[in-house]
Amino acid sequence: MLNKMPPVWFLTITVLLVELKFLFYLRAMEYFGTYFAIMVGVAKRIFSFIVVLGIIVFAFAHSLHILLRPTTDFSYDQPSYTDDVNNPWNLAARYQSISSNGTIENETFIETPDANINMFALFSTAIIAVYFMLTGDSSSVSSWVLKDNPTLVFLLAVFSFFTTIYLMNLFIGLLGMAIDETNNDQSFLQLKGEILAEIELFWMLPYQRRKKNWFPDIL
Repeated sequence: MLNKMPPVWFLTITVLLVELKFLFYLRAMEYFGTYFAIMVGVAKRIFSFIVVLGIIVFAFAHSLHILLRPTTDFSYDQPSYTDDVNNPWNLAARYQSISSNGTIENETFIETPDANINMFALFSTAIIAVYFMLTGDSSSVSSWVLKDNPTLVFLLAVFSFFTTIYLMNLFIGLLGMAIDETNNDQSFLQLKGEILAEIELFWMLPYQRRKKNWFPDIL
């Protein structure tokens, strides 16, 4: 027996998979199985579109990573101010104190930056940032002044039109067409046949498969 506590991420994923597995026990019933058949059928039909969309996200993430990554060494623990506009310390929010009479004092307070202030510093986090941009969340580029970075404006405009507006609406249309094609009794019967085949292969002993009263030659 293990005395060491498993990592939290392992417990999190395990709980998620175990609880989602409960849904698979409901797929044999027609009331729930119809929706499973639709989900499986739709996923098969739009898989190629998802691959194309993934390549586009990958391409924009790579481009933005090259454009917005820091070009000088930096540390989140040690302030470093250089001419690099993508340095997290240069992107950090700055605050000034205001006296009671409304005068802005000379003291400036700088918020300590973290890895989220420039998600394009690493290619892995750049992919996550572009994925969130796909859903309409552009907070990952809010640290930059757009009027000073026309290349960034161009990439954002192209991305918002061809992905957020065009491809996402096309994706919704393809989903609707695929749902109409798979929302029928044949899809559920096919899924039910696959479930029966799975039971025969993995849950029955050889002598049970040979029972004629269970599996007659002619139905």
